[in-house]
This record gives sequence, C-alpha cells and structure tokens, in this order.
Amino acid sequence: MACNAKIRFQRVKEAVSRLHDVQLLIMNDCEDWRPQTARARRQVPDPTANAAIYHVDEIEQLMAALRAEERELLRTIGAALVIVQGVRDGLGDKYADVLEWRYIDCRTWNYIRDEYGVSRQTGNRRANVAFDWVDSVGVTRILAGDLQI
Repeated sequence: MACNAKIRFQRVKEAVSRLHDVQLLIMNDCEDWRPQTARARRQVPDPTANAAIYHVDEIEQLMAALRAEERELLRTIGAALVIVQGVRDGLGDKYADVLEWRYIDCRTWNYIRDEYGVSRQTGNRRANVAFDWVDSVGVTRILAGDLQI
C-alpha cells in the first residue's frame, strides 16, 4: 500500500524504537519472555535440562521470528536513510537534518531546539517541505538515485 512521506517517516520512527526492543531480546536470548518453570512436588530440579528443553521448544522459534523482524526493520530504516540522503542531495542539509534528528534519531523538539537551535515551528516547516519534495519526486525514484522532479 502506498503512503505519503510523512506517514512513511512516522512508521520509520516506530521501527527505530521497535528495533531497539527486538535487538535487546535477541541479545538476551528472549530471557524476559521466559515463563516460570513448574515442577512436581518431589521432582529434583534439573536447571540444565529445563533450559535445554525450553531452548529447543520455544526459544528457537522466538529467535527466528525476532531475527526476521529485525531484518525487516533494518530494511525499513535503511530505505529511510537513503531517502534522507536524497533529501540532503536534492534540497539541502537543513531539511535532511530535521528528518534525521526527528525520525531516525527520535529526538524531541525540545532537544532539537536546545542542541541545534531549530525551533519546533521551523523544524515542522522544514520537515513538511521535505515530505512534499519526497512525495513529488517519488520514493522509488529517490531510492534509485533519480532526484529530479
């Protein structure tokens, strides 16, 4: 489904946030998904066997799903970075920087104002100009390096 540049970049911002969560889960072998282990009253606990069974039964599937999600998120973010570079090449740094700060780095407007001296109003105006430019050129063309309107 086609979407405009503003919606695309809002989705990218969500993807950046989700990527962080997914990578933490992968790094920790889904440890925070691990359920409490139940055992019979007189059963002698065997943590090694329990861990092995849990890993084979559940973790492998979860890890495969997380790795697939990570690849998709990285593709989405990578395409957005190419679009930001296209904006940089076609419109200039001030427009690309706002997209990068707000949607890739997930910075707040207060942070952008304090660190870079760009107010919310100016930042929104620049972002909207960049979105209109992306929509007029087209994402497919930008990804192919064709930046002419």
